[in-house]
Amino acid sequence: MSTESFRVGFYARAFPDFSLADLEVTVKLLSEEIGKQLGIQTSVTVFKDLAEMRNAFEHGEINFVVASSLNLANEFENSQFSDGFRMVTTNEFNDTLVVMTRKNAGLDNFKSLAGKRLTLVENDPIAHLYIDTLAVSHFNKHYYESFKVVKNETKYMQIILKLFFGQTDVICMYQNAYAVASELNPQIIAKLQIVSQINGIPQGLGFFHKSTSPIFREKVIAELLKLDTHTRGRELLQLFKADKTIRTSPADLIPVKQLSASLNKSP
Repeated sequence: MSTESFRVGFYARAFPDFSLADLEVTVKLLSEEIGKQLGIQTSVTVFKDLAEMRNAFEHGEINFVVASSLNLANEFENSQFSDGFRMVTTNEFNDTLVVMTRKNAGLDNFKSLAGKRLTLVENDPIAHLYIDTLAVSHFNKHYYESFKVVKNETKYMQIILKLFFGQTDVICMYQNAYAVASELNPQIIAKLQIVSQINGIPQGLGFFHKSTSPIFREKVIAELLKLDTHTRGRELLQLFKADKTIRTSPADLIPVKQLSASLNKSP
């Protein structure tokens, strides 16, 4: 019997809609219970410090990391990664970032947004990167210099409602969160619009360390790709507003690296 264990590290600041308590209690306990049911010894550690998580990954204290694709692309030695998995929805919006404004406000393209009020979700570094890339491209200034007011909120629904009620002019987020909000309140669709978007940028990913036994890695991935087939697995997916798990590879980091590089190359 294998003595290997599935030692997961979650970066807390990669999950805007989760409190630290959600991750440390609900997600941790549910994940470890699922591991027990699958016969895979599982432990979950939630990290508030990315450097601490990277160090634990490099020294074998954890063998699987989950974070924003931007965190993983820029803050980890990518040659240490091997395949893993991520949670996705069944719609087409998993990897789409959008910039949104209110309809009939004269804010119908990015050029028209200069000097307006921008609100972002604090723990969504890819949205910050995308809006910065657009600002530098259109205005030759970073986003915090291009908008009159820049505010951060903690959750996606907060920034959507701020835009809906006219308390801000521009938001940037993943389209999945907008789709969820629109299902809850169809009036949102009638009032808000997308003025810019980019596809193919994964939000959160999970990778094994390359030193993990391929046999063990494949066993874990195979079992977790079936999360949607049992009750506890579906509960975990629902927490992340996802429908299923899919396999990932380090190549999935290429689009966010390209987006980051495009900003660095801007004048």
